[in-house]
Amino acid sequence: MKSIDVFIQGGDFADILVGHAAPIHSIAEVLANLETSIGDRDGLLIFVEDAHAPLDPETIVEELLPLCADEEAILVPLKLHVTRCRHVEISVRFNGETAKRRFPPSATVGRVHHWAARRKFELSPRDAAEHVLEIHGTNKRPDRDVHIGSLTAGKVCSVEFDLVPRKRVEG
Repeated sequence: MKSIDVFIQGGDFADILVGHAAPIHSIAEVLANLETSIGDRDGLLIFVEDAHAPLDPETIVEELLPLCADEEAILVPLKLHVTRCRHVEISVRFNGETAKRRFPPSATVGRVHHWAARRKFELSPRDAAEHVLEIHGTNKRPDRDVHIGSLTAGKVCSVEFDLVPRKRVEG
């Protein structure tokens, strides 16, 4: 039986936790192996990356993997997010306007960027690619694969961004 890599992000810890699970393990069993890293699990919600609703902790890992006819296929890592926030209030500022929307904490910065740049501010694909999200009041630009719930520190369920030009090097 193949082992599956499990990557876990959350607002209560800075680094991505890496675990391993057999397809027959439950999500609760996966987290139990990382209990010291996660801390107090009361009221903890568990999301699969970009999922809108939390998982039942008794969900079996195999149920979350893509269907594959070939049992020898390489299994993609399972990406989870643990949090106490059911939703994260997002606001994005651009050209004097502010767009707001709730996202699940497991939504990626890339997904929020796409919503803000393409849908709300109606930038062309080229212009959207030349802009990035920056945490308001800082110069921090989280990577596209970071879960927005990881930016909340688990206490305040909101994040404010500015949509800013990506720096270009011209020579």
